[in-house]
Amino acid sequence: MYNKIAQIILNSGKASGASGVFVSQPDSLKESLAGKIFVLGEVDGKKTEGEKIMNFIISDLNDNYYNDEKISLLGKIEGLKIENIFEAALAKMNKNLGEFLINQKIKLNSSATSLTVGVVYENKLYFASFGKNRALLIYRRSDGYEIINVETSAEDIADKDSEERLPKLTGLFASVISGEIPLGSYFIFTSETLPEYLSGREMVEIVTKLPPIVAAEQIKNILAKMNNYVPFLGIIIKNTTDSVGQEIKEPNEEALSAHTSISSLNSTEQRTEQMLAPAGIISFKKISATVQLVIKNLLPKSLPSAKKMNRSSALSTSDLSSNQGPAASQSSTRFESEKNNKLNLPTANSFSSPKKIRLKQTSYRFMYNMGKLFKASPNLVNKSFWSGFYSGSVLWIKSLNKKNKLLFVGLIIMIVGLTLSISLTRINSNRQKAIDSFNVLVAQIDDNYTTIERYILSTNEDGAASVLVNTKDLIEALPKEEKFQQDEYSRLTESFRNIEKKVYRITSVSEIEKITDLTSINVYNLAFADGKLYGAAGASIYTITLDTNAPAETKVDGATNIGFSKYDGSGFIYYRDGGKIIKLNIKDGKTTSFNIKDYNEEDGYSGFALYSGNFYQASRSNNQIYKYSGTNFSVRANWRKEAVNVSNAKDLFIDGAIYVLNSDGSLSKYHAKLSKEYTSRPLTPTVSASKILGDTKQFYVLDSATKRIAVIAKEDGHLMNQYVFDSLGDLKDFALDENGKIIYLLSSEGVYKFAL
Repeated sequence: MYNKIAQIILNSGKASGASGVFVSQPDSLKESLAGKIFVLGEVDGKKTEGEKIMNFIISDLNDNYYNDEKISLLGKIEGLKIENIFEAALAKMNKNLGEFLINQKIKLNSSATSLTVGVVYENKLYFASFGKNRALLIYRRSDGYEIINVETSAEDIADKDSEERLPKLTGLFASVISGEIPLGSYFIFTSETLPEYLSGREMVEIVTKLPPIVAAEQIKNILAKMNNYVPFLGIIIKNTTDSVGQEIKEPNEEALSAHTSISSLNSTEQRTEQMLAPAGIISFKKISATVQLVIKNLLPKSLPSAKKMNRSSALSTSDLSSNQGPAASQSSTRFESEKNNKLNLPTANSFSSPKKIRLKQTSYRFMYNMGKLFKASPNLVNKSFWSGFYSGSVLWIKSLNKKNKLLFVGLIIMIVGLTLSISLTRINSNRQKAIDSFNVLVAQIDDNYTTIERYILSTNEDGAASVLVNTKDLIEALPKEEKFQQDEYSRLTESFRNIEKKVYRITSVSEIEKITDLTSINVYNLAFADGKLYGAAGASIYTITLDTNAPAETKVDGATNIGFSKYDGSGFIYYRDGGKIIKLNIKDGKTTSFNIKDYNEEDGYSGFALYSGNFYQASRSNNQIYKYSGTNFSVRANWRKEAVNVSNAKDLFIDGAIYVLNSDGSLSKYHAKLSKEYTSRPLTPTVSASKILGDTKQFYVLDSATKRIAVIAKEDGHLMNQYVFDSLGDLKDFALDENGKIIYLLSSEGVYKFAL
């Protein structure tokens, strides 16, 4: 994962019009190919019209971008980039939005509308803006962080090749800003109001010190205290991976703080400590100054060498150049070159290119002081130094009179007591800060639950799923060190499981009817035909009637491991046993076997289906669906001339078109002469699908690992329900009766009946 993304949405419902933030949640394959798109916007006017515009922009851009066929050609066509696909999607969206506004008779108030759309792909960013939204970049400097407005810093570079290939962008979004996100940097897209209430220094302090999700909650907490009536929107993007895919290791916090500017929060804390400090309290700053003095005294008392003189002179280049001629000027130039080489400058195509931004030069002061300490360190391990220090201290104490000795002991006790008091005060203060931060996160999670419930009532499944994903990340970010934190975590986790079931339509089934006991038979395959159930195990097929517990066994000659089964609807059940097909006549119980044409185990066959007297199975290795026809399926041919994406196929269903069940529970629909018509979403929570059955209106997908069966609408692929059978020890297979009203479940204990 190249980036971490967090959203900021506060008071969005308290202003006229509509406002919101959208970050797409594509499956892992789409994200690896095309990244994530995002939308941030405020549309003034009537709330219903504003919501229509926002929803149209989100859905149209999502469709145009992810459904672009050129995505699958990335890396195969020279010159084709994500930027080209995004600009094409943006051009279509501009055109479609104009037509949408005309058809809906909506008048867009452009002066009060601000929109930003973009895509994050690996460590690259492409976006377009309309209105007053801000695009801010926080990037690392050798002396800390710096924040800039990208739109005012970006160069206007014409791409002649893109202009020839793509339509000119017109409408709301007339240009695209693109570039590489600098390593370890942060991108913040905000509405106009957010930077007016939160200074750049505060924003840098929060965003660079906290994970993006926690930083977003901290910003919302601060803004909520300032104004409860102004909407605030934002997106935080953190680059976590470099250009070669390696995760970035953050620099040491203590070393960095040695030469970063003091934040406003720390300044306030220091001033407060000074005001509240009792008289006579120990000043750690003074102690630090004393330590520096000791280091200075430890250094050898010798005259500076010529090399030291040159080094010192180099630190004042202006004096050298004016007083000591060409030699000093060359020394100055050499010094400046060394400084520039140590700058952490971005790459040429990043947003913080030197051509676009004026960079400051760093200081050698920190390294100079470290060098002094290093030179003094040999004296610290010198035995004579410590022995002399000890003897001197003992002599000084002995020279004190009795009264002064008592005062000295009292001073030591007072110092120890004050030190302990200060330590305890700081510990309690830090603990209270941690508790407050924890409570803020808990309150945000509870608010998210309320938002999800509202989305569920309004049938906004995408909105509910998006907030649910964000809520899961917040729960995982909660600390769990103390008992009260663990209790809150348990409560929120239980609430999450309950609301997750509502969002993903999960029904837990605990009471089901057992119709057959199979504890003595290791049956692992189930099929329903003509009012009976048929199971398979090893080299045997078992006929299971619904009114008895004694299955009838049929031995199959030459069989070794009878597996996957499908009923053709005309009196025959077909089983696959390695490179063989076994055909069972359910009327007389007789079986026949024949070899699969051109069978090759390396082809990675997965699932099979029967349709119109033909046999079909998918080859994951060859990305092809094979059709077997003729007597005993003796003729094999490619079902389509071109390859189809069946690399993750687990099973097939055919009704004229072929539906491919993928391992993540999604369905892909293909026709012999037409392109892919639709692809349903992966099932959530994550599944490992293994089998599909269907009727005229819906599909039934098995996930044995989670003991789940999902019901999917055949027309458009949307999720209708998910049944989880918690009471079963395991779930090996399932069968569906001919009316599609009863599901038969196979476990190690037997066969169970469940009415839909």
